[in-house]
Parts: sequence; C-alpha cells; structure tokens
Amino acid sequence: MHIAVDAVNLLHDRRGIGRYARAVLTRLCRYAGVRVTLAVPHRWPALVAGRLAGELGLRRVDVVSRRGVATLAPDVVWYPWNGMTWRVAVPSVATVHDVWPFVSPAERERIRRNEQTPFRTTAEHAALIVTDSDFSKGEIVRYLGVPERRIRVVPLGVDAPDVVPDEPLLLDGVSQYVLFVGESEPRKDLATLRRAMQALPDALRMTTGLLIVGKPGLGLAPRGGLRSVRRNGKKGWIVHFDVADGVPSAVTGEVADCVLRRLYAGAAVFAFPSRYEGFGLPVLEAMAHGAPVVASEAASIPEAGGDAALYVAPGDWEAYAAAIARVLTDIGLAAQLRAAGLARARTMSWERCAEQTLRVLHEAAAITGS
Repeated sequence: MHIAVDAVNLLHDRRGIGRYARAVLTRLCRYAGVRVTLAVPHRWPALVAGRLAGELGLRRVDVVSRRGVATLAPDVVWYPWNGMTWRVAVPSVATVHDVWPFVSPAERERIRRNEQTPFRTTAEHAALIVTDSDFSKGEIVRYLGVPERRIRVVPLGVDAPDVVPDEPLLLDGVSQYVLFVGESEPRKDLATLRRAMQALPDALRMTTGLLIVGKPGLGLAPRGGLRSVRRNGKKGWIVHFDVADGVPSAVTGEVADCVLRRLYAGAAVFAFPSRYEGFGLPVLEAMAHGAPVVASEAASIPEAGGDAALYVAPGDWEAYAAAIARVLTDIGLAAQLRAAGLARARTMSWERCAEQTLRVLHEAAAITGS
C-alpha cells in the first residue's frame, strides 16, 4: 500500500498533534508492504528530506511537493494535522483531533474562516475521518454534520519508558512539584490550577512548586528557570522556582523530549485542569512515567485516563486543591494512582494506534476504489 502523508508541520509542531503524527508515521514507515511518501509545500522537497528523515529516526524518506502527489497516484492520502488544508483527486483520510474553532470561534471573521476551513474541507471531501475519542466523534457529528459511518475512533498512545530516567533532578526553592504540560491557552484553565495551588495548606503551599511546561500563551511569561548541570560526572537538571502570588512557580516553555520525560518522572502530581480536549495526551504520558494524575472530568479526558486518575469537576479550584493535597499527603493514594497509571499506559501503545490507523487507511482506499 502506498500512503502519501501531509508532512507540513512535521519539523516544528511540538504539541500533542506533532507527537501523534511522528509516532504513527515512524511505525507506518517500518511496516512491511507499506510505502510512505511525505508531501511538503516546498518547491524543492529534496532540501528538507534529510531533516524529515531525522525527525522520524530514519535513514531516509521519500519526499515530494504537494503538487506531485497526484502524479504519484498513491492509494490514499493521510492528513494528520486536524483537517485538510489542501487536497488532490486521491482517496483521503484526515485526522480531526477536536473541533475547538467551532466550539469557541474567533471573533474576527477572517481568522474564524481560516481556522474553520480545514475542517469544512475535511467534512466535504475526506473518505473517512479518524478521531481520538468518542467525545470528539460526537463533536464532529454535531459541528460538522458528518455522519457517524464516516468516522473511526482511534485513541492515541504512548511509549512507556523501559526505565525511569536516571539524570539527577534538583529543585531550587521547593521539595516537590505539581506539573502541568500543554499550551497555555484559555481552555487549559491554568487559572483554576493556580488558584488551587494558592489554596493548599501553608505547609504544602510553601514547599510545593507549580511547574508549567509547554508553549506559553498570552499573559504567561517565563518564570524561574530550568538548566542543565553536571554532578559527579553525570548530566542532570535543576529547576529554580520563584514565588508568585504566594506559590513557588516555574514556567519553562517547550523543552526537549528527554527533559520532559525526566520532569514527568519527578512530579509529585500531574495536574490537568483543561476544560476541552480531543483526547488529553499529556495525561497518558504522565501515567507512563509514573506520575499520579489529577484531571478534569471534562470532554475526552476520562477516555484518556480511564480509571487511573483522580477526577475533579472542571473549574472547581477548591476541589482541585483538595485533590492535590490528598495525593501529596496520602502515600497510599499516590502509590495507587502511580500503579494504576502505569497499567493504563501499557494498554495504550503507539503501536496499537498505528495499526488501527493503517486499517482505516486501507478501508478508505477500498471504499473509494470499489
């Protein structure tokens, strides 16, 4: 089977969508009987072929300009980036992770149109749509009018680490930390998490830091610091926390995957107060690294965490404070959540996600070719 893949964001998207695309693509490229060609908007695709191969951990990949996809006549084109921004006369499958631009549309008409058009194109032209959760499937039906028979739910996955990263992690200003990972946009509701941290009992509030990792949004400036150190000949990391509004805090921005793994593994609690998600990949990643999870019982998040998280009503900062305090002070509960999270992560692999995605691609090619 020959699959052409829209690779427009492969080199720079470090969000969950980018992690998803790289994880599935890496496996598709290694399956017997599968040929993958990456389609890019560049006029001279050979100039980025080496970087694209490196991004996937491969020696080489086939790369073409979008304009050349039709000439190749692949069996199917896969668009993993939340809809279709271009199309050719080839059977297509698009992954739609969520429909946030319709749930919370931009006020300016031009921005709203630009954000929504890839979804409308997908609804009109994709043979099949892949989505991450039953919640998102319902949202696609509701907002895009796509019949359920054209939607396939393929939950995201995670690579469970074989061993816990052994790089030393030193904390300056606190003895433990609550971790959040994600882009700090309004729907992630960091305001609720900050208020919950302020409401912790004094003994916890002064010794527990809030560590925010991910692409910063408006109003969230870098704070504290994260830097590499070398102790006893071994590379490690030190996180410096500054007190802000009574809470020791550090805002690092995006970090390399190797650093993120260490931060997940060192967290006393992973908190995910988001109000709207297509899946909630950081929840699963935190579980894979043994972090106890406190998360919102909202949207698709319970589909990601299953019964391995402690859930709180979205926006309820008092309940979040109580839940975080419970995990920080109840050793038995923390151990129970760690064990449940690790077990949950083992059932949600990227291999399973890639295999199910490949089946959908075969199905779309067969539907259109029959």
